[in-house]
Parts: sequence; C-alpha cells; structure tokens
Amino acid sequence: MPVVAMQESNHMPEEARAIAKAIPLVLRRMVRLIIGTIPFPAIAEMLRSIYVEEAQKKLVQDGTNPTKSALALLTGLDTRVVSTIQDSEFNLHIDPQKICPEAMLLETWAKDPFFHDETANKPALLPLEGRGRSFQSLVLKSVGRNITVKTVLNKLMDSGNVRLVSGNIDRVELLSVFYSPISSDRAILTDIAFLEASRVLSAVIHNMNSDPEQRVPQQGRWTYRLNPERYKDFRLKARRLLEKQIKEGEALLEEFEEPKKNAGQITVGIGWYQWSDHEPEEEGE
Repeated sequence: MPVVAMQESNHMPEEARAIAKAIPLVLRRMVRLIIGTIPFPAIAEMLRSIYVEEAQKKLVQDGTNPTKSALALLTGLDTRVVSTIQDSEFNLHIDPQKICPEAMLLETWAKDPFFHDETANKPALLPLEGRGRSFQSLVLKSVGRNITVKTVLNKLMDSGNVRLVSGNIDRVELLSVFYSPISSDRAILTDIAFLEASRVLSAVIHNMNSDPEQRVPQQGRWTYRLNPERYKDFRLKARRLLEKQIKEGEALLEEFEEPKKNAGQITVGIGWYQWSDHEPEEEGE
C-alpha cells in the first residue's frame, strides 16, 4: 500500500503534521464508498466550494474580515478561484456530465433528435463506429475523447443499459435509459455511512469548540491483539452488548421526545457501531 510521505519541517506545527497523517485514513474510506459512482473532478469541485464557504464562516466567527486575500491564504486557493466560488454563492450544483457521464450519454441518446430514429420515434440503433450518427459519435459528444468507446460500451453492457447487435456492421441498441452504477441497497448503505460519519465529526467539532462541562461523549475502545480465530465470538458478544444498549438508548430518546413536531426543536441522537479489519499499517499502535 502506498505510504503518504511528508517532508519533515521544524516550522510545521505538530498539530498540522498529525492532521496531515490522519487525513488519508478518512479519505481512503470515503473513496472506497464513492469510487465508481462520482468521479474525482466532481468531488474536487464540490470540495473547493465547501472549503471556501467554511473558511469564510471561520473568519467571520473569529471576527476577521473575510476578504478574498484572507480566504486565499486560509484555503490555499487562488483569489480568482475564491472570487468565482463566491460569485456562484457556493452553489454545489455539478454538471451531470461530470457526476455520471454514462447517465449523460443515455440521456443524450434518448433526447437528442440527432440520435433518434424518426420513423420508429425512438432512440436509433447506432453503428458502433464511424462518423455521423454512431455510438462512437455519441461517446465523443457525451463523455469526451479521454475514454475509449470500448470502455463505455462494456460498462453500459454490464449495467444492462445497452446490447451489442452483431452483424456486417456492429450496432448498439439502447435497452434502458435509467443508469445506476451501484445497487439500491449499496446506495442506501453509502448514504447511511456518510450520514453517520458526519454525526461523529459533528460531535468532535462540538467538543473542540466547547468547555469541558459542555462536551458530549465521544470515545472509542479497541485492541490490536485479537486472535482472528476468536473474532466471530467477539462479534457475537459485541452485537449482544450493543443491542442491549440500543434498547436503552431508544428508551432514553422516547423519554425526552416531545409528542409533536414544533418549531425550535433540535435533533439529538446516539450512535453504536463495532469496527474491525482496519489496516494496521495505516493506523499504527
């Protein structure tokens, strides 16, 4: 596994060095969840906007005027990039082609009159290659030149969106315009994973900005010395323990929950999870 290397500097604060070493732990798991669903350029574009927005909030909270120069210094972005993001009012809308080029291709095929069979009034059966109205032209228009026609075709065939009709001239037929790179179950689990991760980070941020008496519980316990042969037994006992605590937690929430939803109420919660199989070379002892 690649090792994140940083040039040691006596001028870099210890806190910055520690954070820089820990960030890959979080990012690596985020990437595992989203890879194949949202490409890197879309994530980078969203991250730039969020970075500037949060930097502006921090400067205001600290009583500092959030000038473009101050934001550039805090984020490491060029002032022109900062200005563009501010002018967009931190809009997180991303071009569909950047988020999912496969879905963009299918939509173009379904809606663009150039790729329609006017006689049958439906998306045309496209020759695989060639100029003019072909699958190759559709890929160039919707996806771009960096991805080969074969790569796109194989991806859409695997997802059941198209089929290849062999003959003297190979043609591609559109079967379904609805593209899903992952199953609905995986999409739901991914959504839950990010939601729970955001809640854990919210607790951390709250504790960092609060006096000791106002902090919320935010702890973990683990061991690096578990015999793999005993893991199933450990998991079973951990599940029983957490199931008991979950029932107690639900009872506590019901005790404090008000009968009706009203303005001014806040959301609170408790989380339970058991983890394992984290790469020891990433974490160290």
